[in-house]
Amino acid sequence: MDERPLSSGDLIADRRYEYGADFARAGDHGASADLFEQTIERAPDWAPAWLALGRARLALGDAAAAAAAFRECLKRDPDDMHGASLELSRIDAAVSIDVAPPAYVAALFDAYAGDFDSALVERLGYATPRQLGSLLMEASQRREPFARVLDLGCGTGLFGECIAQKAAWLEGVDLSPRMLEQARRKAVYDALHQGELLSFLLGATQTYDAIIAADVLIYFGDLGHVFCATARRLAPGGLFAFSVEQTCDTDWRIRPSLRYAHHANYIADALKEGGLDLLRMEQAVLRKDRGEDVEGLLVLARNPLTQADDLAPFDTVVPPHDEDEAALH
Repeated sequence: MDERPLSSGDLIADRRYEYGADFARAGDHGASADLFEQTIERAPDWAPAWLALGRARLALGDAAAAAAAFRECLKRDPDDMHGASLELSRIDAAVSIDVAPPAYVAALFDAYAGDFDSALVERLGYATPRQLGSLLMEASQRREPFARVLDLGCGTGLFGECIAQKAAWLEGVDLSPRMLEQARRKAVYDALHQGELLSFLLGATQTYDAIIAADVLIYFGDLGHVFCATARRLAPGGLFAFSVEQTCDTDWRIRPSLRYAHHANYIADALKEGGLDLLRMEQAVLRKDRGEDVEGLLVLARNPLTQADDLAPFDTVVPPHDEDEAALH
């Protein structure tokens, strides 16, 4: 859903770029690569054309030429608003990117904030906020509201709408200012902050009874720092509910979608190392993407500093796949 407005400042270059994009969508990557090269001849410093050329070359099977184009994109876009470093990390073993660039994430979500709710919920069957909210309430069996809840990557406030009546104080943080505008209009948050979630967690001083991260950790590869920072911000017995996309052959990997996927065993180990107790893990379809189900994990963890009396005991963690090792207890 990358629909950011693009212009090189040269109308002929823009038109060639648009024709190239049309050919790419039609699957004619040779023609699209040729048109993107023509675009670059007229607008050599235009980063989107270099990104598009890299993708076309990759589709043609020329990884080395694709990598060269992605590097040229990065030279012209040092903040990496277009995510060229993520593309590069998929094809160059020497490049390891363990978190999506903040400028890329902010620009990505700014681009489709206007119809985000309808696109995600109505067309892509997105139910993760509701699923995580149910998991959270089932675990706590609370009658009184949570004193303080933090929504990491709150977006337009889909989770806020689910939990607002169960939170005495609801706070949200997100990179995208346009997403925050949408969340503010819903009037369900007591406070909203623009910023990167790890920096926010490390800089915060208050603690929360519950922290939620719905469809946001998919922009992180290594989750160790996030889990440690979250543990510091949870009150004793506080709950942490989050979702991740799932992979079954490595700890974590970046997908062609430029989102990260994680292994169930990695999640369990990283939570333990971060000082959190894993309460429950279950498979779920998070949403649709290009007509296919996106398989993921819904996870609930707890700050174990003290035993919370109001937490209902769960059965053992549900292993996502039968072939997974019995390391998940």
